[in-house]
Amino acid sequence: MDQDTLRYGADTPLARRVVAMRSSAVRDLLRDAQRPGMLSLAGGLPAADQFDVEGIERAFAQAMREAPRQALQYGATDGQASLRESLAALMAQRGAAVEPADVVVTAGSQQALDLLARALVDPGDRVALERPSYLAALQAFALSGARFVTVPADADGACVERLVADNGPAPKFVYLVTNFANPTGATLSLERRRALIGWALRRRVVLVEDDPYGELRVEGVAHPPLVALARETPGAAHWCAYVSTLSKVMSPGLRIGFAVLPRWLRDAVVRVKQALDLHTGTLVQEVADRYLRSGRLAQRLPQLRATYGARRDALCDALGARFGDSLRFGRPEGGMFVWARFTDGTDASALLPAARDEDTIFVPGAAFYDDAPDPSALRLSYATLDPGQLAEAVERLARAHRRLRAGNPTAAAGLEAGAAAGH
Repeated sequence: MDQDTLRYGADTPLARRVVAMRSSAVRDLLRDAQRPGMLSLAGGLPAADQFDVEGIERAFAQAMREAPRQALQYGATDGQASLRESLAALMAQRGAAVEPADVVVTAGSQQALDLLARALVDPGDRVALERPSYLAALQAFALSGARFVTVPADADGACVERLVADNGPAPKFVYLVTNFANPTGATLSLERRRALIGWALRRRVVLVEDDPYGELRVEGVAHPPLVALARETPGAAHWCAYVSTLSKVMSPGLRIGFAVLPRWLRDAVVRVKQALDLHTGTLVQEVADRYLRSGRLAQRLPQLRATYGARRDALCDALGARFGDSLRFGRPEGGMFVWARFTDGTDASALLPAARDEDTIFVPGAAFYDDAPDPSALRLSYATLDPGQLAEAVERLARAHRRLRAGNPTAAAGLEAGAAAGH
């Protein structure tokens, strides 16, 4: 009996829902990213060279100096009161007036998604999400037994008008990454945000807005979060849940996420969280609170945005120069990802092994679909490499692409001609 059968087969007592879970393509690729010499365009990791090590170290020291026993003790399930105040203040900066009592602190935003699914979804319930969508959300919702209803997306985010026009059974909730979506990099337009809120109120559907990247806008105008726009319509805020994290702007290692919830949903989520882990770590909460109150995050955001903007431009410029018309992609206004599609028939999943041989990797777009994936699509992350490394990674990717297409001289010649012409 092979190892996979021993681990997952009928001879084991694993739950069916666990056996049915598919492996995360990104998690598997992260192992490759550790290989010496590898230039990874795969993982959605923030730039480690931008971590404010000194500021976080000071916050740790301050927490242990000012409240050591509180920081080392059990805490409240919904989070430390002081941190919830700081997060409410952060939401005000994002244009949403919320009360600290509306905030639940979680172990990263991924836990918030899991808690919401556990609180809302019965097995077989329908959950609507954009297509393609964040793969870890697909995993979390599937583990709770959700069935997916997918909504196509374009440059303005999810095509909300498809939901509005659908008179069939309403989903239990809609999940969207509204700013610089993972994987497409698209931002939901203001018009669609308002249309979605009106529809949710009419159909009594919860809107789960995931906003891990909103602070990473490098150009353009920011739109208010749904939880803020919902205040314009009486009763609409009752259906809006907002999820975010400090992982992309402070440190993912601290595992500080949070959710802003209507009271009925907040109470349910807190009950579920209490059953799962009692509370998020008190020490890291005390550190995060002191860091936010120090003002260092606000001071460092301009530098972080400038760094990501330069890296985005380096990746997009290199892709245009090396691939020409054989690869179509958008230039996102922020975030961490470029979503691209081959126009020459290249299958991104088939390209990955060739790219790995050239010491670069990416995530094939198929990982972000529940079904009927686009084989031509791929997600490229620019966050962790500097501009020179990004140019080299694209050069390696282009070599892999030429090798894969070597059996078709016309296509290979077309790549060279397209590269000469630019994008």
